[in-house]
Formats: sequence, structure tokens, C-alpha cells
Amino acid sequence: MKYILITGLAVAAGWLIQPQEARAANCGIDFQHAYEKGVRHGRADGSHLLEPNPLRHGMKYLFGSRERGNCYAEGYNIGYQNAYADATKRPSRPSHDKAPTPGSNERAYYDDGCHDGTADAQMSMSMAYERHSDMYDRRFEPYYKQGYEHCWKMFR
Repeated sequence: MKYILITGLAVAAGWLIQPQEARAANCGIDFQHAYEKGVRHGRADGSHLLEPNPLRHGMKYLFGSRERGNCYAEGYNIGYQNAYADATKRPSRPSHDKAPTPGSNERAYYDDGCHDGTADAQMSMSMAYERHSDMYDRRFEPYYKQGYEHCWKMFR
């Protein structure tokens, strides 16, 4: 009898420690708030590439009711995994090896061109830095153009 009781407790403790597949359907209407709060907290941690740690957000939802804690943990895991996957799939930053020296006027125009080139590429616009001619001084046009074209190509 003691063996069965100890085995049962060990299995139950293991179930509490092991991550479970998160499904909102596992949470009743009374615990949807805890689930949604977990999703928001997990999404925040995952998008900032932090280590997963639901305790970072306090223990209000994790302790107390076992069902509420499970719903919060399920939501946290879902939110974290989705946001972390999205954050790690972002395109890498373009290499600016041939860019002007940081801190110079030339680099400021290069960076402005890079920003506009990235925005145009993400909106599926053609590579035409001239559409932003009101954004740069003609003396620095080559640097603006260089940044625009480099970043447009990186994000297209």
C-alpha cells in the first residue's frame, strides 16, 4: 500500500513539474483570465529573448488554485514559444562594413537612407531612393543612396 501511495505521489509530482501541452480548452471559464495573463507575460518575455521564467511576473497566478496555476503556466508557455520563435526569425541586421564613419554627417544620411530603404522594402515598394528626395541634402545624396539601396536589398 505504501508503495502504491509513494508511486502515485511521484507520478503526480512529475506531472506538475513537466511542461504540459497548452490548450485554452483545458481552462474553464473561471480561469481564462489566468490563461490570457500567462499568454501576455510569456509573449513579453519571448519577444525580448529572455529565459522562460513565469515567476518573473509574480506568483499570484501560479500558486493558490492548482487549476489557475496550470492555466497560467499553459498560457505563458504558448505566449513565450510563439513570441520567441517570431523574435528569432527576424532578418538579421545588415552589415554596414562599407558605410561611412559612425558619428559623421555622411553616416547620418546613410542611416536615414537605410531606414527609408528598409521601410520601402517591407511595404513591397520598388527600390527608388529618389522618392525621398525631400529627406536629404543633395551634397549627401550618394551616402543616402548607398544606405537606402543596401538596406532595401537586405530586406527584400
